[in-house]
Amino acid sequence: MKVAARDPVLVIGDEMRIFLAVTRALGRAGHEVHAAPFNRDSPALASRYISVEHRVPLYQDDPEGWLAALRTILRDNRIALVIPTCDRAILPLHEHRDALAGYRLAIPPQGAMTALFDKERTRELCARLGIPVAEGGRLSSDDTAHSLAERYGLPLIVKPRRSFWLDRMETWGRVHVVDDVAALDKVLSEIDDRSRYLVEKRFDGCGVGVSVLASDGRILQAFQHRRLREGRGGSSSYRVSETLNEGLLEACRRVCGELGMTGVCMFEFRFNRDTGEWILIETNARFWGSMSLPLSLGVDFPNLLYDLLVNGQVQASRPYPADVRSRNFVLDGRNLASLMLGKAPLVEKLRELRDFLIQPLSWATGRERSDSFVIDDLRPALWECVTLLNPGNLARIGRNLLPSKPVAAPVTPPLADTHVVEPVVATEPQPQN
Repeated sequence: MKVAARDPVLVIGDEMRIFLAVTRALGRAGHEVHAAPFNRDSPALASRYISVEHRVPLYQDDPEGWLAALRTILRDNRIALVIPTCDRAILPLHEHRDALAGYRLAIPPQGAMTALFDKERTRELCARLGIPVAEGGRLSSDDTAHSLAERYGLPLIVKPRRSFWLDRMETWGRVHVVDDVAALDKVLSEIDDRSRYLVEKRFDGCGVGVSVLASDGRILQAFQHRRLREGRGGSSSYRVSETLNEGLLEACRRVCGELGMTGVCMFEFRFNRDTGEWILIETNARFWGSMSLPLSLGVDFPNLLYDLLVNGQVQASRPYPADVRSRNFVLDGRNLASLMLGKAPLVEKLRELRDFLIQPLSWATGRERSDSFVIDDLRPALWECVTLLNPGNLARIGRNLLPSKPVAAPVTPPLADTHVVEPVVATEPQPQN
């Protein structure tokens, strides 16, 4: 049965990049957007496109209550599709997808989850498919800073196999880029479970992302961007659209075909522009942090996904222009501050500072797009800037001054109708690729 275009969609999350971009895209298309936030003081919740905000129990406090509340929300509001916008939302939905079998969940197929969300399994899949990855492997109890430095050289990368684990949903796994033995020794001393971490040799190159929508292993839409600035070990804050690279796209095709992938996925590569060599770093089988760039260029992944999963409709692949830039104002400001304090040449610092300060002019000329500042939905960006002064108190004050929107009461259904599910709540937004 086809669902009307305006049927409600539940978006789980609250941060200013992925969640806000998905919410805006669906709202602009006429969907009634319901939000299930982790942090009720997030500036993203000021978006005009959120119709209803739901409150659910915290996972850490009441997993059974979380599932019962979610099922009640889906049933009572006739939700057509559930879209989780981060790993800590997707993992519990996958773990208990059987309990939610009567509802549409925008998560990868059962067989694709492990390969796409565990970086070690991703490496193993790439080895079978002939896709290059960085030299490295799982961190062992016998590894020392000196032995790792001798084996892989410096700098090197120490990163978690997963960003989140079901038994550690409140903790985001940090990626470490280490330049010397002393720093590496300190990182190793702080890891309590080495089996959950990988170590990889650093590959010289820039970050390139190829984002796709696939159906039964076939890619329907693809978009490529290159990172212009990124936090050390973190996510991009400034990026530019690029023409699709056939070699990178072929790697995406192999993975999607092997896994029978249906849904969205962003493939993160490191690409050496001098030699043309590249490696696959990781996969993010969800919406991604630079989502606003393809959206601003007419590649509407959220609504393409909705049409595929809800209406069974496959839209024609959409072209897009290359060399259009976008940035996240706040995140890029922080990364720019790090650049200013670093060892970059003065000329580079002044050029980057100039480009940052003239953003409004770049928006007006169409050369650049903003993740958060958009003319039809300014409140989230304005409140994000205000809350930088005092993230706690000012966020609450700011939201109290905004026109109120419906907030559904916390749901407390009878325990007899509950099943355990790991919910998707965290107190602070975490970096998203």
